[in-house]
Amino acid sequence: MKNFLQLLVLVMLSDILLNCAGSTNMPTGGPKDITPPKVVETHPQNGSAGFNTNKFYIKFNEFVSLKDIQSQALISPPMEKLPDFTIKGKSVNVKFNEELKPNTTYSVYFGDAIVDITEQNPLSNYTYIFSTGDFVDSLSLSGHIINAFDLQPVEAAYVMLYKDNNDTISLDSLPYFVPPYYLSRTDAKGRFQFDGLFDDKFLLFAIVDQNSNLVFDQPGEQIAFLDSLVSPVYFKKLTVDTVAKDSLYDVSIDADSVLAVADSLRRDSLENDMGIKLYMFLSPDTVQRILKVEVIEKNVVRFSFALPATNVNIEFAKYPLEDDMFVEDFSILKDTIYWYINNPPNDSLELLVTQFDDTLGTVYLNLNPDNKVKKKRKKKNKDSDIISWKSNITKNSLLLNQHLEITFSQPYVKFNDLDSSLLVAGNDSIWDPEFKFSDSLKMKIIFPFDLTEDTKYRIYFPDSSFTNWNNQHSKTIDVNFSVHNLSDYGILTLNLMPEIEQNYILQL
Repeated sequence: MKNFLQLLVLVMLSDILLNCAGSTNMPTGGPKDITPPKVVETHPQNGSAGFNTNKFYIKFNEFVSLKDIQSQALISPPMEKLPDFTIKGKSVNVKFNEELKPNTTYSVYFGDAIVDITEQNPLSNYTYIFSTGDFVDSLSLSGHIINAFDLQPVEAAYVMLYKDNNDTISLDSLPYFVPPYYLSRTDAKGRFQFDGLFDDKFLLFAIVDQNSNLVFDQPGEQIAFLDSLVSPVYFKKLTVDTVAKDSLYDVSIDADSVLAVADSLRRDSLENDMGIKLYMFLSPDTVQRILKVEVIEKNVVRFSFALPATNVNIEFAKYPLEDDMFVEDFSILKDTIYWYINNPPNDSLELLVTQFDDTLGTVYLNLNPDNKVKKKRKKKNKDSDIISWKSNITKNSLLLNQHLEITFSQPYVKFNDLDSSLLVAGNDSIWDPEFKFSDSLKMKIIFPFDLTEDTKYRIYFPDSSFTNWNNQHSKTIDVNFSVHNLSDYGILTLNLMPEIEQNYILQL
């Protein structure tokens, strides 16, 4: 019987080995890991009071790393120096580099910086909260931010809370001058969350910060705010027994792990409720500034301003010009001023730019940028005596019912002997074609003849046909073009039936 059993075991083992050897399938690695790291321990415990050290650590169930921690981490109330974040085994260690305020609840927001080392799965929106006092502030505030124009969620916007504790700056003006007291950031769905708040009323403000100083001080920064103060609310947290038993086994449950799950459920509830809704928009700039002053070509200066410059005054600080030496022209929106200068006595200008009693700046200009000292010799551009021009032709075509226009870069253009100028329309040639100036500065000429479809055109002016007031002459102008056919266009019919009688914007 013993020998029989031994023989049976050998046969079974042989069969197993043969089946394994005959298998051609490669072993698989299993499904891809999509689970973020889990917190198993914090010290001091997350949410604890009486914090009397300058560091804490967070331990996870797997090895982790920190991704973009310098930009992801947020500390509330804000600190001048960011803490040191280091990795040791399965733990994230945080050490503060400045003294903590007494009787203050702090929150350290990690964003998506904590990831596992295998698949880079992030532990999203993890926050560590502690208090240096006898109790932890436990109020919360949540909401979301959407773009006022397209109603899409705004990601990575800073959301800020201010308390009225400044003796020199009013509460409404704090976002313009000082960083916030509490700070959060929106996620990909535009949601934000504050925890560990004390019972008070706060000013709520949000910006897309362009210079990372947490102050609304740039004209291009989008903003969102409430016109009334907000009060945080309390959400009851779960209480957890550190040891739980069931009918079969004794199971030790870490309090941090269960509290983390409870906090995640609470966050989901807050995010589904969405809380406060803010609309982000780009505020019109109300401060006049000089954006740029440049000599775009010889004797042509362009002044660019943030706002319409109708009240701006430009004075000569040095090297003044007589009134007949320059003319001034505005752009359509009045935020750009052009100076066209006629044979100035020197190549330099020093200007003082003011608006009412405010000085906007002092400007130093070289009117002839082509004459620059290089290797102790002046390098002169051969084209400095050539007048430049442009036409309204795009890709060798004009729009239907459009007239041909040629615009010169400087004013008071006069034409010389134009007997050799030529207009070719299909098979017809017209010598000395008709044209006229369409502006008072005599910079733009227009050809008033009607253009037809399916016709090729050519306009030709020989060298030096035009001269401006700085004695710059034109080079040969030779342009070929045609006109779009009516068949190139379509008809779009819109039947609008609004339910409410009001003003609308139709955007294509």
